[in-house]
Amino acid sequence: MNAFAKRRAVNTSILVIVVVACWFGLQILETSIRATAFWTGWTLFFLVTTLALFNGRKKLPFLPIGKAATWLQYHIYAGLFAILVYLVHVGVKLPYGTLEASLSVLFVTVALSGVIGMIISRVIPVGLTSRGEPVLFERIPSIRITLQREIEDLVVECARENQNTTVSDLYTDYLDRFLRGPRNFLYHLMGWARPLRALEREIHTLDRYLNEDERRVIDEILTRVRLKDDLDYQWARQLLLKGWLFIHVPLTFSLLLLAVLHIFVVYGFRGNLP
Repeated sequence: MNAFAKRRAVNTSILVIVVVACWFGLQILETSIRATAFWTGWTLFFLVTTLALFNGRKKLPFLPIGKAATWLQYHIYAGLFAILVYLVHVGVKLPYGTLEASLSVLFVTVALSGVIGMIISRVIPVGLTSRGEPVLFERIPSIRITLQREIEDLVVECARENQNTTVSDLYTDYLDRFLRGPRNFLYHLMGWARPLRALEREIHTLDRYLNEDERRVIDEILTRVRLKDDLDYQWARQLLLKGWLFIHVPLTFSLLLLAVLHIFVVYGFRGNLP
């Protein structure tokens, strides 16, 4: 068993033990006629609060408060435990009342975004290596501009030396828009290369009209077009990897604020029940 499988087995075992222990605790509370909703509610609030701290841990890596990998493991398994506690606390129905219903919808949205993010963070990094070496997200725009300028230089030089516009017309009709920014976002997320293949076919149809020098230029252009498509693939997938956090994190803090309001309402209108 490798280290990752061993760690997952240990963490899963701990989660199962905690779930079983809490289930027995709830059974005891119910037999003693205690308000289990208050216990599950405070447990859920504690879990969501500590889960929200993970984002702060990533922004303050210099603090001696444990390794980021340890926090990540806690975040995953505590998040799964929080979903189970929520189901015990609320059930599968939508609660009555605007505040309670809003809080439930927000929690479900945060939980779903967390699960989706966990899947993305496992799948996307592996897929990035299938299209060349991974490139830093921040460097992609500058590399794209460099490729565009290199292709433009090749087109200008070819037109000047061969005194015809076949290659320059190709650039104007098909390559100009392709090179000006990221393209085919959804196709790259799905791992489909259909737009690139269509562009390659358009380029290859010109072969019978070209001389040897123009064919050499087209080959160099085609090499850079494929590199640009690889950059778009990297950009689309890394954007998804980074972008889901802009949904998950703000919703988490909104959930916390609404949970605090919910606590004040519960204690304010129902009293300090045991």
